[in-house]
Amino acid sequence: MTPNLLSHANTAKRLGLYDSERVRRVTDRGESDFSSSCAYSPREDFGPEIESNSANPETQVGRALDDAKVRSALDSTKKYIPRHKILQILTPEKIQNILNSRYFENYSNKDELAECVLRGSGRLKLLAVLIGSRMVQDLPKYIADGVDDQCFPMILDTSDRAFCRKHNKCHETLDAYDRSYDREQFSSWSYSLSAPYISYNPNVHSHYVLDPGDIFPVTGEKIRKKAITGTRGASTMAPLPPDVNSHGGFSEVYRVKIEKSHYDFGTLGIRHPDGYFALKKLNNNNEEEFNMELSSLLFSMDRASGKTASKHLIQLLATFEVIDPYSGTKCPTYYLLFDWAEGNLPQFWKAKEKEYVGNKDHCLWMSQQFHEICLALQSVHNEREKTLMKFIDDNPEVDSGAGPNNVHDLYGRHGDIKPDNFLWFRPEKSPDLLALSDFGLGRLHTQVSRSNQNPKDIARTATYIAPEFDLKDGRISRASDVYSLGCVFLEHVTWFLQGYDSVINDFPKFRNDKDVYPGWESDKFFMIQVDEQSGTQTPIMKPQVQKWISELQQHKNCSGYLHKLLDIIGDKMLEPERAKRVDIASLSSEMEILRKRCEGDESFYSAPKSKL
Repeated sequence: MTPNLLSHANTAKRLGLYDSERVRRVTDRGESDFSSSCAYSPREDFGPEIESNSANPETQVGRALDDAKVRSALDSTKKYIPRHKILQILTPEKIQNILNSRYFENYSNKDELAECVLRGSGRLKLLAVLIGSRMVQDLPKYIADGVDDQCFPMILDTSDRAFCRKHNKCHETLDAYDRSYDREQFSSWSYSLSAPYISYNPNVHSHYVLDPGDIFPVTGEKIRKKAITGTRGASTMAPLPPDVNSHGGFSEVYRVKIEKSHYDFGTLGIRHPDGYFALKKLNNNNEEEFNMELSSLLFSMDRASGKTASKHLIQLLATFEVIDPYSGTKCPTYYLLFDWAEGNLPQFWKAKEKEYVGNKDHCLWMSQQFHEICLALQSVHNEREKTLMKFIDDNPEVDSGAGPNNVHDLYGRHGDIKPDNFLWFRPEKSPDLLALSDFGLGRLHTQVSRSNQNPKDIARTATYIAPEFDLKDGRISRASDVYSLGCVFLEHVTWFLQGYDSVINDFPKFRNDKDVYPGWESDKFFMIQVDEQSGTQTPIMKPQVQKWISELQQHKNCSGYLHKLLDIIGDKMLEPERAKRVDIASLSSEMEILRKRCEGDESFYSAPKSKL
């Protein structure tokens, strides 16, 4: 039985945005997080305060605020003022100068006014908004009306009235203006000064709830990908951001830099040395699909949290939804934020060919990466099983039994392991790193629900699938991931010994053969033998693949480590029969043994096996 679409109601109760133990909705644009982490006074790492020689301090401050505005990469018509700029421009001295200006010459208690601006809930932004809107003389009225920085930003309602969400009303001082233009200016400035502060909480994921007036504090560009096609027929995109699966292409990806004073992710993720992040905008407004995507990423991260393996799973930094409260559709736009990757594994192969191919030190790196990737996949398998138990019993439509494709096996795995889904990161202070991305829970759920077809048919022509995909009674399981991982490991060894052209062109051509489906040829690593009389199907490793592995083991630069690794790949990971294939826990242990031997004996990975 093929799993049916999980009901929206049941799924929403247990996953993603509705999992209150794992996800927090941030509705104040991170203001409370910023307030708890930053004192008022300008910090040295944000630079010196703005100089002023102007006789009219409010005019000089107004110009400084204008000059500080930065265009957002997501909407060039919107500009934000970085938080640290506000602190540089509106120093206590500047505030005192403004309060001593002609606008407040009849105001007796200026110290009290300054105290209202700087202390308590604070009115620093309010003062900046009024200066920018040329309304600074009205500061005392706004203070008397109860307006402070927590009232910002103020959204314009359908009548062009600035609505305060803190007090759930429109303030009289703003309503008193005759022209809607004045209220529009006030609202616009309130958004420019309230760009979100994005931070990491070690216990819960932060999901920011914004509206169309909000401004993302990012600079950068939308990525327009160029296809690079090899003879294997598959294309890869460059430059390639994290988590490139986009539900049939319904997403946009921006390579951005976030203003320094607008984020703090602590130790989460892998910082790019040039400060880039990947901001992915989903053009599909379906909340259930976003929930599945979010849950898939979070649950896979949780098990590996705090461990070395966590660095080899794509790390979701934050998510956002932008929803118009006055829209009739109430359909939000969703965003996901990741660290920026240099590319995927094929791009790593191409870029690093001269540096790493034949470089024996790379084998030590390989032993460490392969072990940690296995640990990461192991955490995915374990965590998915635990996750499913949270809601599977509440969904009678889902097959949770022992059928050939029950939900535990389908969703308790990655589902699409291939070179394109290994992302190559270039951390600030450590060697290159590979991370597994594009988890299959949301993707497979989406594809099954849309097509109502057997999940085995979704990727039947894919190079890296396991034999059980092509068997009539084959059962897809976690073992299918292990097979696909073996294909990738074999290609990486091929690249290391023979170079980029060999792995992209020569090896695929060499193993290309007739497929089990009439009229098809494929470069899969297995073939299906069919008994003409009984029709019995038997999966076997392609003879070409067996020969390829044997020739790699005879390569002049094949070390003891590589020889043993190829044995594990050929005999255990690429085992055609699913029941006999090595499980991920045992594979992790074998990779750990190889890693420790490499770390303890340089000759094991550096000397050709023939000389050992």
